[in-house]
Amino acid sequence: MKRKSRKRKKPVNLLAAVRIARASGRDCLHGIFRFIEQNADWRLHLVQRNEDFTPATVRTAVGKGFDGIIATIPGSDDTLAALAESPLPVVLVNIHDHAVEKRQAPTVLIRNDNSAIGRLAATSLLKNGRYASFAYVPKLDEDWCRERGESFRARLAESGQSCSFFESECFPSAPIEDREGLAAFLASLPKPTAIYASSDECAVKVLAAANDAGVKIPEQMALIGTDNDEFLVRHSTPPISSILPGHVKMGFCAASELAKMLRGRRSADKPKPVYIPPVEVIERASTKPVLPATALVARARTYIAAHGCERIDVADVTGHLGVSRRLAELRFRQAEGKTIRRAIEDRRMEEAKKLLSRTDLTVTEVARRIGLSGQNRLSHVFKSRFGLAPDLWRAEQRKKA
Repeated sequence: MKRKSRKRKKPVNLLAAVRIARASGRDCLHGIFRFIEQNADWRLHLVQRNEDFTPATVRTAVGKGFDGIIATIPGSDDTLAALAESPLPVVLVNIHDHAVEKRQAPTVLIRNDNSAIGRLAATSLLKNGRYASFAYVPKLDEDWCRERGESFRARLAESGQSCSFFESECFPSAPIEDREGLAAFLASLPKPTAIYASSDECAVKVLAAANDAGVKIPEQMALIGTDNDEFLVRHSTPPISSILPGHVKMGFCAASELAKMLRGRRSADKPKPVYIPPVEVIERASTKPVLPATALVARARTYIAAHGCERIDVADVTGHLGVSRRLAELRFRQAEGKTIRRAIEDRRMEEAKKLLSRTDLTVTEVARRIGLSGQNRLSHVFKSRFGLAPDLWRAEQRKKA
């Protein structure tokens, strides 16, 4: 009896229009490749430049029986019109065009969550320290830039901070091209200032304008960009901190959503955008705490070493430093990895161990000498730290000796 030959599954042919000259495009393509690794029957046909993504490219994909299109670059207006008319399933990544969004054929829209990106930038800078001013520098006068800027401003407002926006009369549609105006804007901001640039390309130009204005980074100005384009930000002077958007996930999601459309599992209703949040902030020298913060922590350590066994608390330390408790706690935790209260306690326990091992003082007297209220308090803290009550710990040490 002849065994029936299993019919070979037809491969999925995908046209991907992705600009890999930018980090966002490379990351998105990486996500597409991740999906393809799990779906070996997929075949990718790549168009890398905006000028090569033409109406003829779209029509050729239809004529050759391609199964779908993923586009992260729009091509020309004619290309968008061809996409709108194409019968193929299409996934649009960060492309905003009303005609294409109203396609009759299956369509999925995938976009950066620009509001989340702007909020993350503000949250990161607020955690970094206390600034006299905050500002936002957009690359272009476009929706995605405005969304990032408005959410940045809103998050700062929640913490009682205001935010200036850079605008250019000379280049209203591309403010970042106004280097002279930007330099004057940066020079005018109260220092220290914290700047969020809408993209890494934008951040590099902000850095150049700051140099023109004689504004030092990070001493006078913190700077954070978006995209984590390492070719740009790692080799700047200083290296620029940047938000890493979810571009890899966007690429994977784009391929996954196309697969759903090919299986008929996507609704034919008007497409609703799928928003992908950012991953994290990649911190570099442009937002690192500067020398005054290091000196502040050093002064705190010195004060605790000298007075930690007296009846001091956190308020005494911050009063000595002459700064707010919030700033002192923030800087100390960043540098030391623990709170000021914990550092005082560490100093006291260090001294307690010395007194217990080197003298015959009672536990009550040891507690008094290290600034604690009594034997019970010392016993509680000591046992939680070292696993034994003070008198038992002393006995164990003397056995070892």
